[in-house]
Amino acid sequence: TANTQYTLRVVAFNDLGDGGEVTGTRRTRPQSPSISSLSASSSTQLIITLTAPARSSSLTYECIISTTMSGLSPKTVTDTVLQYTVNGLSPYVTYTIECTSSN
Repeated sequence: TANTQYTLRVVAFNDLGDGGEVTGTRRTRPQSPSISSLSASSSTQLIITLTAPARSSSLTYECIISTTMSGLSPKTVTDTVLQYTVNGLSPYVTYTIECTSSN
């Protein structure tokens, strides 16, 4: 389950007995947000609106805007808000948008 803390206990053993116990706690990655809307306010600007995943308190969101067109670098926006304005895009270029969340 996303964004859930698990405690693991591992015991190694063979025919000579057990080799001790190791315990650890890890939290799974939170679910990614979904893109609820994209709107262009100009030919070089894009507004991305996200919908937060369930159980989303204290998450940071990151969106990477990239293209396969040579000479154009990916743009990354990272924040705790659910709406981003991306400037400096090139007109008539196809972009890919990937958004993730982290805690």
